Amino acid sequence: MSWRDRIGDGTAEFRGVTLYLERGSISPGRRVQVHEYPLRDDPYVEDLGRKLREWQVIGYLLGEDYDIQRNQLADALELPGAFEMRHSYYDTHRVVITGDPRITESTREGGMARVSFTVVRADDSPRYPTAVADTQQVVASTAESSRLAILDEFIDAFEIVELAVDRVEAVEATILGAISEIEGIVGDVTGTIARLIRTPAELGAAILSSIGQIKNMFGEPGRALGVYSALFGTGEVRSTSFSAPQQTRLETQAQNAAVALIRRGAAVEAAEASAEWQYETRQQAVETLEVIHQGITEQLSGSVPPLPQTTQRLVSLRAAAVQDLRRRGTALPELTRYTPNARMPALVLAHRLYGDARRDTDIIRRNNVRHPGSVPADTLEVLSE
Repeated sequence: MSWRDRIGDGTAEFRGVTLYLERGSISPGRRVQVHEYPLRDDPYVEDLGRKLREWQVIGYLLGEDYDIQRNQLADALELPGAFEMRHSYYDTHRVVITGDPRITESTREGGMARVSFTVVRADDSPRYPTAVADTQQVVASTAESSRLAILDEFIDAFEIVELAVDRVEAVEATILGAISEIEGIVGDVTGTIARLIRTPAELGAAILSSIGQIKNMFGEPGRALGVYSALFGTGEVRSTSFSAPQQTRLETQAQNAAVALIRRGAAVEAAEASAEWQYETRQQAVETLEVIHQGITEQLSGSVPPLPQTTQRLVSLRAAAVQDLRRRGTALPELTRYTPNARMPALVLAHRLYGDARRDTDIIRRNNVRHPGSVPADTLEVLSE
């Protein structure tokens, strides 16, 4: 097949008008910005992407009814929006008129009109900005509202002013026993509790602050998550009968309120921390999701159920944390196993697996390789990509 067969009759057809082509041109290329700096001989050239594909169309209308075709062409060129043009030279594409089209006639060339205009290819569909929720920020804001809800509930339930000294000491012992998991992590919690035991608002805020510090005390999210998980069921929830003395009932109520605050606070702080942590593998994100979901669910169905407004906040927090971890987890590589066929340096193995020798440190760290120059031909844990 020759070029004449491929080009055909040499016309441009659009919007019901057929234009006979005299010549045409296109302007392909790249958008390039050249940066020149004082006292520097070599410029910096920045590639900004492909240029818009512009066609210059030059042709004519011919025949006894050329004037009717001219009017149709003028109307077609004035219509808004992109349209499909079949061009013998440049194939069929959606285009849009740019510049100033021109139709020229003369008495010397009777029965014809010359036409010239410029179009730009517009094959791409419009790209509008899309709103994407910042799931990490949603978790943070939902955690804050949940924190305020559980603190308010604690303040309302922690009626300790009327208790005798020995019963206050019993409540304090309950709190210290429930929060003993973090005593050696965040510092002296006992002194703070002893000072604030008679002020529920300040005491509750201090307990939540201590629990919130856990995420900053560990370099690995998994270790912090383990401490949070231990607090989900810490302490002992007690029951008392309506016939018990008032002092006993108030003591039990205060103890249960403190235990509930610590448990719920751990679930809230863990959920907020999960949105701040960065994960290496999809499995890490999934494991964290399961722990967070279980922790909040335990608080909703525990022996001391939260009030309706607190329940609503915790449910929202659970949904936000799950959505965040699912969204970020799907973009992470999976942890797989790989067995080399022979001993080789970690650099070579990293290049073979990922095409990037600089990722040898991950292989060394993940598999506790003794000598980077000789990775054993054993089954290794590696990232899928």
